[in-house]
Amino acid sequence: MPESTIPALLGRYRPQHVIGRGGEASIFRATDELLGREVAIKLYRSGGEEEMAQYRTEQAALARLSHHGIVSLIDAGIDYSSPKDPRPFLIMELVSGTDLASMLAQRELSLEEIAEVAYDISEALEYVHANGVVHRDIKPSNIMLVSYGTTTFRARARLTDFGIASGIVGTPSQPDEGKTTGTAAYLSPEQAMRQPATSASDIYSLGLVLLECFTRSVAYPGGAVESAMARLEHEPPIPDGLPDDWSRILHAMTTTDPTGRPTAEQLTPLFREAVISAAGLQQRA
Repeated sequence: MPESTIPALLGRYRPQHVIGRGGEASIFRATDELLGREVAIKLYRSGGEEEMAQYRTEQAALARLSHHGIVSLIDAGIDYSSPKDPRPFLIMELVSGTDLASMLAQRELSLEEIAEVAYDISEALEYVHANGVVHRDIKPSNIMLVSYGTTTFRARARLTDFGIASGIVGTPSQPDEGKTTGTAAYLSPEQAMRQPATSASDIYSLGLVLLECFTRSVAYPGGAVESAMARLEHEPPIPDGLPDDWSRILHAMTTTDPTGRPTAEQLTPLFREAVISAAGLQQRA
């Protein structure tokens, strides 16, 4: 459907232009005509069974969660302008910035920036996991680096895309059993073996993301099967010479045994100290 012909959803949210595309949905910049503010619309490609399941999952997760480290849900509905092709949608907070994947493609991150991403996302996951939700798709493109347009506040990392989250009231307790969910390059070993994901699975994926921040290379590249199976054969190659305690932390986060990984609650204070330490090194440089 051409962008210009899309109606104002729910009679108030007027799409402007596409700002992102994914496998199951497009993201539009839009105007909330009632309140006169800019928002984002996540419009699913169709109202088929799989799309509706992902829509309900993400809607339930975001409606349940409210945290500064998560892109917030504002509204939701289904577009029936084409009765034979209903399109579910989410109205979400519009954030300014770029995603971590794009940033890593542009330049190397400083130690302080990596520590800040680690702290922000760990803190968000601590909250998410405390509320019984597992994200299951932690990857650089699902981490937004949000700019507030001032020199006072640093960019903040915020978690997006809860489309395949689990542990949500009203959804199966183990919806991923028997199939692989998530993005192959960032799957935990248990997800690669088609076992249920837990909060420890998110920690493993975050460990791979942080490792990529240091190396600017994907630990398990290749096709879906090749990438998923590689982590069952060997743990990710973590450089020994990383500053401070980063090598040990990343080894702990990406150990094959989920019970051996630290929790987000344990990691958050460590990453807070890492931010302080990196900032001190920067000032002395």
